[in-house]
Amino acid sequence: MIQLSFNGALSTVGSSAVLVDTGVEKILMDYGTKIQETPPKFPIPVHGKLDAILASHSHLDHIGGIPIFYANGNGCPVFAVDITKPLSELLLSDSIKISRDEGVELPFTKNDVEAAIKNFVPIRYKSSFKIHKTVITAFDAGHIPGSCQFLLDTGEKTILYTGDIRTTPTRLLEKADTNLPKVDILVTESTYADREHAERKKQEKELVGTIRDTLAVDGICLIAGFAVGRIDELLLVLNHYGIDYPVFVDGMAKKAITIINQHKNLLRTRDGLDNALKKVQYVASERMRKRIIKDPCVILSTSGMLSGGPIVWYLKQLFDKKNCSLVLTSYQVEGTPGRVLLETGRFITKECDLELQMFVKRFDFSSHCGRSELFEYIRKVNPEKVFCVHGDHTEEFAAELRHKGFDATAPIANNRIFNV
Repeated sequence: MIQLSFNGALSTVGSSAVLVDTGVEKILMDYGTKIQETPPKFPIPVHGKLDAILASHSHLDHIGGIPIFYANGNGCPVFAVDITKPLSELLLSDSIKISRDEGVELPFTKNDVEAAIKNFVPIRYKSSFKIHKTVITAFDAGHIPGSCQFLLDTGEKTILYTGDIRTTPTRLLEKADTNLPKVDILVTESTYADREHAERKKQEKELVGTIRDTLAVDGICLIAGFAVGRIDELLLVLNHYGIDYPVFVDGMAKKAITIINQHKNLLRTRDGLDNALKKVQYVASERMRKRIIKDPCVILSTSGMLSGGPIVWYLKQLFDKKNCSLVLTSYQVEGTPGRVLLETGRFITKECDLELQMFVKRFDFSSHCGRSELFEYIRKVNPEKVFCVHGDHTEEFAAELRHKGFDATAPIANNRIFNV
């Protein structure tokens, strides 16, 4: 008998964690954090010694809690596509810095992060490996560079864990691999199970239009995005439509882009980022920031939800400039400064409360499946059993799947352990 324990992402987005106990081995798929909360919220603790952790990708809501196992003396190998190691190190180190600045104590230290990173084991897509008797194969999830779907063949059942998934291509990445072996049990993300995404090419054209409108009135266009995956894609969009204006990149995206561009085999086109970066300058100092905002330009910066990073500095300088614009390219989680701005027109942090005179618009450049894509993916996989996690409407999603003939369940806090 195989036991699945859902320790995180229960009826919510964030803090993913799924434990597979076959009776022979204990394999944990992701162990993230809910970074929007202060202090960050981690999954339900996992007791006992693990045989392996499978890291689906480097976003903190999937790997942000892994160092806890090293802090507790229960470390084990962490299997992930090679790019996930340096990206995880970048994001975990940044999480420690942010927590220190905010006076928040994390349940692990910098040394624990270093120990976790040393134990990352590189894997390749479609190349199987074994943890005792269980055979594991990673398939491309199309979410960010290195993102995985994990297929576990225990000998009794096959279990597919999607991590985060996108089944249509972007300018940065190919779509997720959906040509999969037989799946008995599917654990699927449900982030956008309740809504569709806007058509991508239309969003691209509107973004470029907003940039050109801003520059036409001698303004500055600030573009806020995630460091890993999002700003890279936006640079490819701008390059496709013909960058003929100054473009700058600031914040942690600079390091992330360098890492991603060192793994060209994972990208849709090997030379795409190289070509885009020929027309881009990295912001190297606050002195440079002060200089570049004197003239019309485009600045891409972190953080995507306006909760920190250089974008905060730029907003403080430009908030009252009616000829400037702010573009949000990420989903804005409830309670974040970006979400509050969209709802109230004010940029509010611990340090400031500003009424923006800039033009503000959010575009949809999501790296997740939309509603219809999720249904189509599940139909194609055609599992015997579906577990819906990592979404704000998992119970409604499971009910809809049952209506379509699937045996679907949304684990919740008091009903999260299942024998399969």
